[in-house]
Amino acid sequence: MTTRMTSRLATLMKILKPMLLALTCAFLLAFTHQITQETIQSNQRHYEERVLREMVNGAELEKSIRGYNVFRKGIQIGTIEPFMTRRGYNGEIDLLIALTLNSLTQDKEIISVRVTHHEETPGIGDKIEPNVSSWIHQFAGKSARDTDWALSPKGDIDAISGATITSRAVTNAIAEVLSE
Repeated sequence: MTTRMTSRLATLMKILKPMLLALTCAFLLAFTHQITQETIQSNQRHYEERVLREMVNGAELEKSIRGYNVFRKGIQIGTIEPFMTRRGYNGEIDLLIALTLNSLTQDKEIISVRVTHHEETPGIGDKIEPNVSSWIHQFAGKSARDTDWALSPKGDIDAISGATITSRAVTNAIAEVLSE
């Protein structure tokens, strides 16, 4: 072999080795994704079902066009409605809002609220999550008629210190669902 061929072969090997390593890693990643996808989806469904049951203290749920109908002893006591607002500090905030309906006054009352997805600032805006802060629990029992939906001190809703935009976005989203 000539020196020129040896040099070309060495250059080719320098290119092929990392390329083969990258292809092998890509294949392993794709394979792992494929074999775990079903388990991940199943775990996500179980988590969502658990959150929904927790929101309504174990009441029965039935999927509907707008979300879920909530039943206790075969009688519908409310609904769980998904809602998304784009007014968070870092964009979209997805909520589940459990409501009960007073048949006499047609006034909706909040059973509970959960944030299912957000991109808010960790340590500040993420206080909308119930496992980080109890802030989201202040909405339970509130209704459109009996609540001033402005943030305190003017209104009835406490804001998260340092996360006013996030607090306002969630509060306005809940008020909007109640007014529908």
